[in-house]
Amino acid sequence: MGKLINLRHLDISDTSLKEMPMGMEGLKRLRTLTAFAVGEDRGAKIKELREMSHLGGRLCISKLQNVVDAMDVFEANMKGKERLDELVMQWDGDATARDLQKETTVLEKLQPHNNLKELTIEHYCGEKFPNWLGEHSFTNMVSMQLHDCKNCSFLPSLGQLGSLKELSIMRIDGVQKVGQEFCGNIGSSSFKPFEALEILRFEKMLEWEEWVCREIEFPCLKELCIKICPKLKKDLPKHLPKLTKLEIRECKQLVCCLPMAPSIRELMLVECDDVVVRSAGSLTSLASLDIRNVCKIPDELGQLNSLVKLSVSGCPELKEMPPILHNLTSLKHLDIRYCDSLLSCSEMGLPPMLERLQIIHCPILKSLSEGMIQNNTTLQQLYISCCKKLELSLPEDMTHNHYAFLTQLNIFEICDSLTSFPLAFFTKLEYLHITNCGNLESLYIPDGLHHVELTSLQSLEISNCPNLVSFPRGGLPTSNLRRLGIRNCEKLKSLPQGMHALLTSLQYLHISSCPEIDSFPEGGLPTNLSDLHIGNCNKLLACRMEWGLQTLPFLRTLEIEGYEKERFPDERFLPSTLTFLQIRGFPNLKSLDNKGLQHLTSLETLEIWKCGKLKSFPKQGLPSSLSRLYIRRCPLLKKRCQREEGKEWPNISHIPCIVFDRYDKKNTEVILS
Repeated sequence: MGKLINLRHLDISDTSLKEMPMGMEGLKRLRTLTAFAVGEDRGAKIKELREMSHLGGRLCISKLQNVVDAMDVFEANMKGKERLDELVMQWDGDATARDLQKETTVLEKLQPHNNLKELTIEHYCGEKFPNWLGEHSFTNMVSMQLHDCKNCSFLPSLGQLGSLKELSIMRIDGVQKVGQEFCGNIGSSSFKPFEALEILRFEKMLEWEEWVCREIEFPCLKELCIKICPKLKKDLPKHLPKLTKLEIRECKQLVCCLPMAPSIRELMLVECDDVVVRSAGSLTSLASLDIRNVCKIPDELGQLNSLVKLSVSGCPELKEMPPILHNLTSLKHLDIRYCDSLLSCSEMGLPPMLERLQIIHCPILKSLSEGMIQNNTTLQQLYISCCKKLELSLPEDMTHNHYAFLTQLNIFEICDSLTSFPLAFFTKLEYLHITNCGNLESLYIPDGLHHVELTSLQSLEISNCPNLVSFPRGGLPTSNLRRLGIRNCEKLKSLPQGMHALLTSLQYLHISSCPEIDSFPEGGLPTNLSDLHIGNCNKLLACRMEWGLQTLPFLRTLEIEGYEKERFPDERFLPSTLTFLQIRGFPNLKSLDNKGLQHLTSLETLEIWKCGKLKSFPKQGLPSSLSRLYIRRCPLLKKRCQREEGKEWPNISHIPCIVFDRYDKKNTEVILS
């Protein structure tokens, strides 16, 4: 390395380098050096940075615990490197075995040039921060991170950094109080600390108890985040005129009023004393509120007329959603999750402008009554998941249809009273997903409504409904349906009738684990189909030659799983339009048939999964158009496809990308060619 005297740029980012080589001091013309790992024994010492006066951009100096002589740091001349924009200083190793006084001296002598814009200090074990860290002469400093500096009892005077915009302080366990020293005081009555700060984060300050900040203005602060500070009791800034986002998480002893924040838009409160929540009514511009682990929703919440999104989650003792929800006239999104004791929602109904309602894992919630939604004409998206006792009140006729405006409906694991679904009443529905509804038997269109055209429906997914036996008589009147998925419906014997004529826009069809389906409907598959996935449907696979894939001019992707025969594919089974073919879980497959593959002149990707007995390709080779071959969990075939020595290697060596399911230490797949 020392001979590369004309080298300008050396990028060793994201490497595991333990130390730099000797001779680095000769690289005097370097403009870029992304990292420098201080050597322990024979490796380069930090003083070898001395002559690199042209360094610019970002430099990370790691393993600073290996510095033996603090004078080496002084010789490194960090203060003379005027072109550096970002500097990272890192220590590592066992903190108990380190010389704390030496680390204090090292950091003192690492003082960079005043032009620096971003500074990070990590895993420093000295007992105090150097005085230079908060000097107002760092007029270009915009970002600073102080992480894992466990022995420091006081924070530096960072309020004096007039250009500082982002500050992150994490895991400084020695700090119990953040007071005037944090702001600094340069003796001028006109001095205002943190006059440019926009983002401030405190995280995992385990011993921090008090923040003396009520009189600090933070005139530009937009985001304030305080996470996992379990001993913090007080306080928060009194007035934050520009604040738009406030997050307080796992500060169980914090008892104070929220700041006066006329511009706030997002508020997240997680495991905080409810006194903090009760002052939320003063946040008149709040648009998004996330409340977690509280026992009761405060009545003051009803004053938040600007609220657009409300999330209530992880509240195991919450028993009801209060009537004040109806007062939230601007609320569009309501998300209720993991409220194990929730029995009922508001009897007054949903907020009048609500567009999206999501209820997840509320195991004893019993009903969403008609009265709850009857005055709502704006609800578009309804998601219900893991509410085993919930009875969904479905309309009986068009005049009592309170779901007429829905565009998305997702039902997952709700009560067993749902035995049939009146598809015709959901005329504006675009996405319908029904999962884990154990007693669902049918989707139906009531008599007299067979003329209804469900032209909005684009995606229909039904899975894990073991008692589903039928679709509407005459088929699905969904001319714009693009995606149809049916999975794990053990009793379903037939697909929707008239698919060829009715589902003219269908592009994606997935059918898996439906063992009783033995054929496609009369007329065959829709001609616009481009993606077809068939898995573990033995009866359907048995009549594969009747599928008529050759008649599908746009079919590009075919995935087949659970085929029982020894040879695949049959001649004239696969269409020449295919660009992607996956065969998966063929336990008896021993060979691939050349006559079934040779005409696939457009095939680009072939994936072979879980074919334990397959050990060879056709002697004539695979299609010449193939550019990617994936072989996963096929031990015999994999062994015979090894580079140079495998018997199948000559048949596949021309393929640009071959991937096996063998992983290296970084969990990346091995690509052979």
